Amino acid sequence: MTDRSRLSDTDWSHIQGLLSTTKGIRLTSTLGCRRFVDAVLWILRSGAQWRMLPRCFGSWNSVFKRFARWCRLGVWDRLLSVLLIF
Repeated sequence: MTDRSRLSDTDWSHIQGLLSTTKGIRLTSTLGCRRFVDAVLWILRSGAQWRMLPRCFGSWNSVFKRFARWCRLGVWDRLLSVLLIF
């Protein structure tokens, strides 16, 4: 049985490839970045408030600030437009 609450390795490889070519994004820790994307997906799937983010994803405030920064940079829009092809 697969864990549908996390990205698959295949999905992550597509996202990681896109992020590595995005200006303003630093991928110093691939594991940390993957955990961040999983955290954002958890929020989207659950509909929960940021403060309800499980601690295993990191500090809710740090995740939210990074999410907001990526919004300003247009990262989510770019990811969505490219991933719609898959």
